[in-house]
Amino acid sequence: MIFHIFCALMMMILGSVPTGQQIQNTNNCTMENKRGFTIELCAQREVIGIRGEDVILPCRFHHSKQNTLKDLYLVLYKKKSRKGNKAGNVIIYNSSSNYTRDDFKGRIEPVGNPGEGDGSVRIRNLTMEDQGRYRCRFQWTESNGRKGGFTTGKNKLTNLHIDVRPKILNISRAFVNSRNSWKLFCEAEAKPEPNITWWSPEGLNLNASQVGVDEMYQRKPQHFMSGLIITNKLIEGKFKCLVQNMHGEDHKYVAFEQKSQKVSWSLVLWTTLLSIVLLLLLLTGGFYIFQKKCKNQGRTGCTGTSDIQEQDQSDDKTYMGLAKTSHVPESAVYERIGN
Repeated sequence: MIFHIFCALMMMILGSVPTGQQIQNTNNCTMENKRGFTIELCAQREVIGIRGEDVILPCRFHHSKQNTLKDLYLVLYKKKSRKGNKAGNVIIYNSSSNYTRDDFKGRIEPVGNPGEGDGSVRIRNLTMEDQGRYRCRFQWTESNGRKGGFTTGKNKLTNLHIDVRPKILNISRAFVNSRNSWKLFCEAEAKPEPNITWWSPEGLNLNASQVGVDEMYQRKPQHFMSGLIITNKLIEGKFKCLVQNMHGEDHKYVAFEQKSQKVSWSLVLWTTLLSIVLLLLLLTGGFYIFQKKCKNQGRTGCTGTSDIQEQDQSDDKTYMGLAKTSHVPESAVYERIGN
């Protein structure tokens, strides 16, 4: 009876440690009566730890002839994840040899004294891979030299859950189809699922959508995306994304400004400049083609002056030929032509 009260007190004390939120369960004990003595081993069934923080796994051993036991020590196991049909326990800590499994090195330390039956341990800097079921075992040497040991039952294991405090990973904004509408995005991670809310610069709660980015997996933090559509009717300023779950909250701001008019004038300016450049290119190209054509035609195809001069010279030669053939004075020929 005294041992039960002591266990209950230990569970309450360990459960109140601020490094991990732990669900109280003092009835998770494995008992055995044999050869005239009683053995009892109590562990906490459900423990919740926070990623990146510390947690305590309570484990308390009692033997009715404990004062006759020698070399009492703790062996802590972790249940292997099932892959196909394979499952089992792996030793992660031994208080007698100070053995610690590689992935727990520097992170496991005893809280109590295993030699006195207190096998509670602290795990530091929790990772998502630490989640799983743990089993404690006490081993000893009796006064007659016989080795003994006792392990928590299969249904009395400690189930460690790793949760995640809310953290905003990204906050951004983007145009929607309409130039008068924006969409604000807020991506966060948390476990369990958080509540994501948007707040206007005036401090008003705004309606927004919320979806999970990836599927829930017990060894991963969950990612969530929230989107908020706003229009120019809303006031300019900083909009706040607030992410909350049972372990805390996180918030960030994104600025919204009405820039639709500036964007319109900028478009008009660039369109005008582009039109002027295209017109200059067309004029330059046309002038170049015209000059090249004139050069290929020997300047005669560009103006009519040369053609007229050549025609006058040809007429003069014709008249001169006629005058010499008919032995008519040149003055008479011109006189005839003039008549």
